[in-house]
Amino acid sequence: MKQLPQYVDVREVLQLLVRRFGLLQKDGAQCCGVSVVQSHIIYELYKRPDISLNELSELLSIDTSTLSRQVQQLVESELVQRQADPKDRRYVVLSLTDKGQEQHKEIAKTMEDYVNGIFQNVPQDKKAQVLESLQILGDAMSQSPHCCTPPL
Repeated sequence: MKQLPQYVDVREVLQLLVRRFGLLQKDGAQCCGVSVVQSHIIYELYKRPDISLNELSELLSIDTSTLSRQVQQLVESELVQRQADPKDRRYVVLSLTDKGQEQHKEIAKTMEDYVNGIFQNVPQDKKAQVLESLQILGDAMSQSPHCCTPPL
């Protein structure tokens, strides 16, 4: 019997993880009243307040027009605010409002509970190995010139 190349196994595992985690994000984020993309925006703005739309676009690998529409919805929901960049008044920076900070906490708690639930099913002596492997894989993906990141 011919053995399949290893990349097929890796691809299959990655696709399964993306689907399972994507479903989590959709359910988890929707219960908090925002889309999956918006939950990513909120997360990044929490980590990096006062970031420009272009910087956020690059960070999330989302084109600026798509990102701008998502940000506008968050502004209208009073979760994100636009402010003139203190270094250059011609530019705008984005940050979370107090309501956005609370939204971040709600999403973070939902995600934390889910991840902790997953890790309860990982043997204690393998937990560090799983995290290390995911970090190595993430680093390798970010360094690959053939990574599946959509063009900006």
